Amino acid sequence: MFLRNLTATFAAPCITALCWMALFSPYLAAQRPADVILHNGKILTVDKSFSIAQAIALQGNQIVAVGQNQQVMALSGPNTRVLDLKGRTVIPGIFDTHEHVYAGSESNYGGELSYDDFKLYPIDWAAVTTVQDVLNQVSGLMAKYKWKPGEWIQFAQSGTGATNSSVKIMTDGLSAKDLDKVTPDNPVVMGFNWPALNGLLANSKAIDIIWAEHGDFIKKYGRYWIDSTGRPEGHMESPATWLFLEPLPKPSPEILAALYTEYSQELNAQGVTGVATWMVPYAIDTYKLLESRGQALIRIAYGLERPFLPKNMDLAKGFKEIAKTLGTGSDLMWVDAISTGAIDGAGTRMCTSPPRVKAFSNLDDWWPMGQCLQDIEYRGAKGKAAPIQGNYFGEWLEVLARDGARLANQHAAGDRTVTMLLNTLEAQQKLSGPNWKPANGKGWGFDHCNMVNPADLPRAAKLGVIFSCSITVDQGAEIANAFGDKVANTFPSPFKSMMNAGVIAGLEQGDFMGIEQLITRKDENGKVWSPQDRLTREEALRTATWNGAAYALRQDKVGSLEIGKLADLVVLDKDYLTIPETSIHTIAPQLTMMDGKMVFAHPDFAAEYNLKMPGVTVATLQSLQARHKRGMSRR
Repeated sequence: MFLRNLTATFAAPCITALCWMALFSPYLAAQRPADVILHNGKILTVDKSFSIAQAIALQGNQIVAVGQNQQVMALSGPNTRVLDLKGRTVIPGIFDTHEHVYAGSESNYGGELSYDDFKLYPIDWAAVTTVQDVLNQVSGLMAKYKWKPGEWIQFAQSGTGATNSSVKIMTDGLSAKDLDKVTPDNPVVMGFNWPALNGLLANSKAIDIIWAEHGDFIKKYGRYWIDSTGRPEGHMESPATWLFLEPLPKPSPEILAALYTEYSQELNAQGVTGVATWMVPYAIDTYKLLESRGQALIRIAYGLERPFLPKNMDLAKGFKEIAKTLGTGSDLMWVDAISTGAIDGAGTRMCTSPPRVKAFSNLDDWWPMGQCLQDIEYRGAKGKAAPIQGNYFGEWLEVLARDGARLANQHAAGDRTVTMLLNTLEAQQKLSGPNWKPANGKGWGFDHCNMVNPADLPRAAKLGVIFSCSITVDQGAEIANAFGDKVANTFPSPFKSMMNAGVIAGLEQGDFMGIEQLITRKDENGKVWSPQDRLTREEALRTATWNGAAYALRQDKVGSLEIGKLADLVVLDKDYLTIPETSIHTIAPQLTMMDGKMVFAHPDFAAEYNLKMPGVTVATLQSLQARHKRGMSRR
């Protein structure tokens, strides 16, 4: 009753959150003191009006006060930890909308494990100049590990990557018959210089096993390459790749947990407190294990990939039951979508419409328009692919839209990919009526934005689509060379154009270099790309925080520093609003808090405030990255 009466008395003159705190902080203090107060700072709340406060108070994992020093300090008690920020800037935790946390953990720290622990065995493509070079490496591994007949084996890229000559061997040289010579008794899958979902090589034993169970599906939907007799020659593209990856052995969560923790610490050091991603089941289990131990350092919104597997999905039955999982989980881990992982390729393999004035890469001969997986006319690599009668991606997406499920957390880099996704949504809207919205108003999420046709943005806004965009200015010259200057200055990551059209876009590359490039649009040589798409500092920070939370369906919980929200925040060493824009990338987080807990502190800051305590990683980003023990990723 007290609160109700006081609210009525002062509601008219007090219209901001800061004024609310000036009224109510003494009342709150009488109820329970804050656990942590940060004061005498510059708190960039990223609320609707981008308010700037002096202090913030936390109780448990929630924000209970944001306002002026005097009012917030009234919440202090005998056990409150009080930090005088001495003018430092505070921002909400960064929410990265496309961070492959499990792949990053495994590729950066996989060297800590044995290959047997990792269930992945190395092929050094940088050392390959002939087909025989590959076979020699495989033969050596077979002799060393002595797998039992019938055991599935996965080979993956190790080292610094492939060369132009080795990429040609991947596509033109190797075949299932070659692998058969050195792997006669085991089903084998070999990854290349791109995600295995997009392309892999299988030997004949693996093909025989998968064809026996799923041959009718693959013959209908593909995609696979054939030899001169019309038989599968070993190369598989999606959706066939999914079926070959499914039976491969996977590492255990107990073994992976330490790696995932170490990579989470790196993200904290960059100010990242939340990510959106898609994850395979063993990775989900690993992060759930960390959560159960109280060791979760980042929030994870993830897309379920299992419902895309043909063996798990009955398109006639649909997605109505699976759609009910949207938003389920905890505030540390929750389902935000159903994901295909990738709907096109990367680089030259992204599905595009503009004609190429020059070659994008040495793969153009195989994918002249990219891997357009929604298009039945696209059967697979040019000159290699088997005929298909149906399009699993197209049918799957239509049912997904019809049944109110949400698509997000998947690679959709090319403009033609985006156009076809919008076409699917518009077709469903025509069937369902003008009031229909994708995922019951939650909005589908399209990732990467390497190429987006600005003409599609009004359609995207009308359909409530949310984008997750990388800032691609460093690829500007490459895109200009392939598609021309006009395309290079309009299609790649058009953030401001999206904002002007009423489209929300979150930021991939969730760090201060990415934020700087949102503002400057400058590549590493200082050239500006798409100057019309520059963002203001306020817009750029909102993109990296609140917009990311909106993509992950948690904007009511995180993404801004407001009363009642979860306490994810970052203390900076420089003033984000006044530092020269070309120096924003030099900003270094001094303290990162996630869920009300201090999870990272710079050594200087930790010494100043005596923050060397259990659960706090005291280090620099550089020292954390120096721990890397390069491994492989099965992504």
